[in-house]
Amino acid sequence: MPVSRALETLFELRKPAEKTNKVLVVGVSSKWSLGLAIGEHMHNCGWQTVLTSRRPEKLAAKAPHHDIRFLDYPSSIDAIHDLTDLTGMVFCLAKTDVADSAQGGLLGVSEENFLKTIGTSCYAFIALVREVQRRNPKLRSVVALTFLGGERIVPGYEVLGVAKAALEHSVRALAAELGQENVRVNGVSAGAVPTTSSRVLPDFRKVHEVLSRQSFLRRGVTAEEIAGATAYLLSEQSGGMTGEILQVNGGLRHTVV
Repeated sequence: MPVSRALETLFELRKPAEKTNKVLVVGVSSKWSLGLAIGEHMHNCGWQTVLTSRRPEKLAAKAPHHDIRFLDYPSSIDAIHDLTDLTGMVFCLAKTDVADSAQGGLLGVSEENFLKTIGTSCYAFIALVREVQRRNPKLRSVVALTFLGGERIVPGYEVLGVAKAALEHSVRALAAELGQENVRVNGVSAGAVPTTSSRVLPDFRKVHEVLSRQSFLRRGVTAEEIAGATAYLLSEQSGGMTGEILQVNGGLRHTVV
């Protein structure tokens, strides 16, 4: 092969991949959100990105390279109705009335807050996957963010822990239902990372320090590490994985806290 042609081939290989993959990231609350870290990572990997937020204007000013839309479940999911070319979806929603549950742990949670927490943090996942899968024949991978509090007792995480446990079982159930459609459904159990949501939990800083010390790595994990694991599950490199919860918490799941 002539040198000139060899160089042309080399340059062709180095060209950025065409953005044929497109991911929807649901529940980006602020610049500290894990959803934004995931969106940034996927954008850098060459994916088209659509992010939803309850404050799209503020987010758009900080991340103009994303398609950012308003979505406030359950009052509005119109933002995703025109999306028909998605190949991936990431669910990052989690919401509870912290003041309500802080009154007395799980026994102190009101029925209203319990149902709202389950609705936003779990049922919304089912509802949005249904809407997205129905409109997007190219959809191949769905990822839900969860936390160790879904299977262990973490102080201050009581009702959210119940919601995350339900979310993790929903991952397995949807994986079974959508497997025949060639859609994989997995979860990422993220270590304690300071985000807008986690900062409002009682004594989060103290809990974060304890959990970090107890992990095998003797440290917390980073948003970028969680984003990298999510990218793996969205990609075809994890093509044989579905119904799994990938633990990204420094080994914390295997320790006695």
